[in-house]
Amino acid sequence: MKKKMFSRFTSILQHAVDALAPQLSLQEEFVFHWKAVTSFFIDNKGEKQPVEQTSIPAHLEQMLVILQQEDEQCERGMYGPCLEYLLQHKLLETLYSLGRSDYPPGMKQIVLSFFTKLLSRIKQPLLAHVSVYRAVQRLIKTCGEVKAGPTEIEEIQFLCTVCAKIKADPYIVNFFLEMPKPSQNSSASGTNAPIVQEPAAENKLKQQFHLVNTLLNLSHSEDSRVAVKACEGLILCSSLPDPIAAHCMVNSTSFCEDFTQRLIDTYKKLPNDVNPMDLENVQAKWGMEVVTKREDDTTFVGKRHLVSFLSWLDYCDQLSAIANPIVAEALARTIHQTFLVPYILPDMLQISESGCITTTAYMTRCLRTVCSERMLSELVLFLLGNDHHPEVHGETKECLRFRLIERCNGVSEEVCLVTLQLFDTLLQKDDEHILRNLVLRNLEQRNYFDANAKRKSSIVVKDAEKTEESLTSENKEQHFAKDVSGSDSISDASAVTESQNEAVSQTENEAEPSELKSVNGVETVTKTEVLKVDENSENSVEIVSDKQNIKCQNENEGSASSTETAGKMKDEKFEEISLSPFSTPLHVKTEVHKIVNSFLTLLPEELKSSYQTADGGYDMYLKDAHKQYSAMVESCKSWGYPQEFPEVRATYSEFYEGSFLHMILDKLSHLLDQSYQINLQLTSVISKLALVPHVCLHEFLLDPYLPLKPGVRSLFSIFQKVSNEIKSQYASEADLSQKLIKVRRKLMGNCTTMQSVRELAYRPYTRLDDESRLEAIIVFEEFCKELSAIVFVKHHAAVTEERQ
Repeated sequence: MKKKMFSRFTSILQHAVDALAPQLSLQEEFVFHWKAVTSFFIDNKGEKQPVEQTSIPAHLEQMLVILQQEDEQCERGMYGPCLEYLLQHKLLETLYSLGRSDYPPGMKQIVLSFFTKLLSRIKQPLLAHVSVYRAVQRLIKTCGEVKAGPTEIEEIQFLCTVCAKIKADPYIVNFFLEMPKPSQNSSASGTNAPIVQEPAAENKLKQQFHLVNTLLNLSHSEDSRVAVKACEGLILCSSLPDPIAAHCMVNSTSFCEDFTQRLIDTYKKLPNDVNPMDLENVQAKWGMEVVTKREDDTTFVGKRHLVSFLSWLDYCDQLSAIANPIVAEALARTIHQTFLVPYILPDMLQISESGCITTTAYMTRCLRTVCSERMLSELVLFLLGNDHHPEVHGETKECLRFRLIERCNGVSEEVCLVTLQLFDTLLQKDDEHILRNLVLRNLEQRNYFDANAKRKSSIVVKDAEKTEESLTSENKEQHFAKDVSGSDSISDASAVTESQNEAVSQTENEAEPSELKSVNGVETVTKTEVLKVDENSENSVEIVSDKQNIKCQNENEGSASSTETAGKMKDEKFEEISLSPFSTPLHVKTEVHKIVNSFLTLLPEELKSSYQTADGGYDMYLKDAHKQYSAMVESCKSWGYPQEFPEVRATYSEFYEGSFLHMILDKLSHLLDQSYQINLQLTSVISKLALVPHVCLHEFLLDPYLPLKPGVRSLFSIFQKVSNEIKSQYASEADLSQKLIKVRRKLMGNCTTMQSVRELAYRPYTRLDDESRLEAIIVFEEFCKELSAIVFVKHHAAVTEERQ
């Protein structure tokens, strides 16, 4: 007690002397405070009083104030006398020694705080000076030595400050890379062993990165604040552009192994059985994974472990997104080889149905979490393999991809559903390999196309064009109007009414006014593209909706002076060209309404229930299709998809659409026999494929007039098969319309599009035994509208791009 009182009295007396003494220069005052610190250790040997009871913290704080004041007066790059004194007399190395000994008790905390404040407050570049970075490097090695130590907070603040300084000036990271010291064994045996000098480049790649090692130790801290800060420091270190530092981080530290092992540890704690919907609803972001035990018990068992796993995966993904490519690639490859193959793969291939469902659901959730290019690439490589060659029919490979596709055709509906969800999530990812591996590699050669039919169509077009030269522009319009008016009636008027125009104009303001000013969206496209032969002609073609029919009206029915032969030649031309509007000359592509109508007329009028319930929703389909297609085009922009069809030879080699498309078409052909959830998930996968801006995939999925080789199936041919089944089974049922309306109201609720229905696909409701096929009919009706909207939006985008 007496010593404490005497110490206070001495401090008061010292302040009084300082006040009465003449004012000293900054350097003299700085030296005075430093000597006061060193004198304590001379005068107080053997005493173990805490450092807080001494005058050391006050003197060190005054030294910082003086340095900061001097720094404000100096220009950048100029050292003042106080800072010169600190560097020349190696004050920081002395402080390191005092902190390393932690005498008096608590000295290490004071030294760490001094280093942190010095580096953060002084604007002059200090870390490049030898007396600074040596002391800093030595102090870094002392951090993280004691787990849950009393200095963790000060240690992590100091380390993060160093990381921030290195990030600001990346070249100084080389000062913190050290060559490993030779071991005693190697030095002892070095006398007899021949001396082999390694190249300097290899030596540099083997340097030790103590900063990363220390941060890795602190990232395991029980204090979540310390652990999060350590992870932030690791992100800064991994994002340094220096390739040598990146190689040292990968090769000389346990960075990749430590991160992967943490994924393994958290994965092992996941529940063995979990509802896939619970997985979808869990929100997990790194740094925010706070789930109490009470919340864990009230939601589902294992939620805490699930959030912990997904949060760490999210952190790895965030780090990979901004890390040096060398670090990102090494981390992703280590996760693939050390985690995915030994742990995930056996669980996904297991015989147990419940275990297979749970692991596949976990994998789907992981795919949703991962967004970085390297991590996503390794996940896709793990699931699909790296094969780019066209598949051969009947060929089976013992790989995960083949097993996943095989499960979609299996007996278990739950396994099929969760696997389709996995493929659906894959198709949402921005990775070119996904589409090429699943579908494009078997379509790019266009072997499904009947080249003989194409040549026949071209000959007819060429002959018809010669005859067309003798026709006036008015006659051209009349013959085209006659051809359109003779087409099949449409059973879904909302597909071609003004909702098309309004929906597209709302989502794409860049379109020309003349393109969207008409009452009918299809009329606009046809009128501006097909009928631009004579813009001053008084004749016009107007496609309007009148009770589920498109009628082409001619306001001026005069000028019928063309010969009967010419009319037959022109009719023959359009009849042959209608084989494939997307594959024929450019001016015929504008007959998009024929494609739209082909999908909308598949279901008979009496089997449609959307009009009776007033939820046709075609405008919403157009808006959704435009939004989704714009996003798809943006993501595929750098993938170099061809704009023209490849040359097709007139050969009849066997065409195989690939195992994935084969499975999709098989399941679609059994639409009426599958559950509502399976059908919704299946249509979701097909709609994502239909949005891809690849000419061959677009043609194969969305062109009803495509001339196919014998025995080749297309999406539209499967649609026709399903439509015929519906007509044959329900043609004689009297009260079918009322049943469909009742089931539609149960299924759709307030939803207006298939996309909104899919989001609510798992909501419970009472289902009768005979409602399954009625649900399939409703899904078929809505899916036809969805695909027709995709066709229209893709055509509209192509026309707009050509005009620009």
